[in-house]
Amino acid sequence: MREVAVALLTMIVAAGAGAAPTPKLDAEQRAALESMERAFAALVAGEQRAGVVWEVAKDGAVVSRGAIGWQDREARVPMSATTTFRLYSMSRAITSVAALRLVERGQLRLDAPLATYLPKFAGPKVFEIVPGAADPQIVPARRPILIRDLLSYRAGFGYAYDYPKSAGLQRDEVIGLDISTAQGIDRLASVPLLNHPGERWHYGFASDVLGRVIEVVTGVTLDRALRDLVFEPLGMDSTGFVTSPTRLAKAYGPDKNAGTLVDVTERLPKSADYLRASAMHSGGGGLVSTAHDYLIFCEMLRRKGVGPKGRLLSEKTVAAMSTDDLSASQGPLFWHQKDPSPIVIGGGWGLGVGVRTRDVDSSGLLSRRGEIFWGGLAGTGFFIDPASGLSGVVMTQYLGPDGDEPVLLLRRGVYGAFPQHR
Repeated sequence: MREVAVALLTMIVAAGAGAAPTPKLDAEQRAALESMERAFAALVAGEQRAGVVWEVAKDGAVVSRGAIGWQDREARVPMSATTTFRLYSMSRAITSVAALRLVERGQLRLDAPLATYLPKFAGPKVFEIVPGAADPQIVPARRPILIRDLLSYRAGFGYAYDYPKSAGLQRDEVIGLDISTAQGIDRLASVPLLNHPGERWHYGFASDVLGRVIEVVTGVTLDRALRDLVFEPLGMDSTGFVTSPTRLAKAYGPDKNAGTLVDVTERLPKSADYLRASAMHSGGGGLVSTAHDYLIFCEMLRRKGVGPKGRLLSEKTVAAMSTDDLSASQGPLFWHQKDPSPIVIGGGWGLGVGVRTRDVDSSGLLSRRGEIFWGGLAGTGFFIDPASGLSGVVMTQYLGPDGDEPVLLLRRGVYGAFPQHR
């Protein structure tokens, strides 16, 4: 068995969201959390993951946190609380909170046309499937794209692989290290939408467009805007588009021949350079962070907009953000995929985050109605259960099958320790 670096830090400490009562864990609760920690250790020992970092809070106090395995196996650098991870789609919630802060300040209107801020999106066109036709027709959109559509993912944007070949759209034309955010979003504006605005939920470039809107409204680049609107007010000192090479976790995945883990960092999509500043800032997938930093963000949402230094969002805004905004005809999530992740079972969509519309106990997923949740491509995930006072974050850097396993293990452990509203 390969040597494993372990830093299990199961303890009770402040979560960075203000004073919190220290929960007293009984034997059953401690056993459930310890079982979760052993499961993470087994993933590493069995070469299913190079390393895992996690942090869980109950009523504002951390009840379990730890780091196990390797940030860099080859260099023998262990995972730690300071290891930074590529968030990918967990960037979306942060970008959404920044936009909603601008809404509360009156600088941005949810029901304003996108073209108010980005004129190149005026008069959008739509790819429309015509029965019997070889290629989709291009027709005028029935209505403008609204800012709300970007947050609810009903604008009609997908990812490059979703578009017809005739569109000629390449991912690096929208999110590319050799272009600016403005250039990428301008390219997207030249391509017809995949559905009429407001028609359906569709995963894609919506948060990247929203990030560009934030730049236009604030007059600064997205990295500076997120720092001013989110990171500094919350004390998220290790979150941004750039990190130190000594802190960034390598990504690993299974070797198809040997069945062991190999470095797959170069296979990951380049949503940012990560190690140096660039002109591209992807609001949908370019951020890096630590488990602790992201837990601070989660705790702000659990506390209905209150962060460590005071209120960041109004309670009303957080309620709107965490309420399913999709009608039956606009969902479900990932309707366009044959085999979506079990994480999205019972999921709806609020304003930039997934929201659970019902209790779930199936396919290994434990979840509760009212949860706020999402994850990222390389094995990161979070959930917030306001009714139970719970927030949890788990992070790996992994590209391969069973990518959701650490998130599922986190949920089993936490809900094993804290049954319904306990």
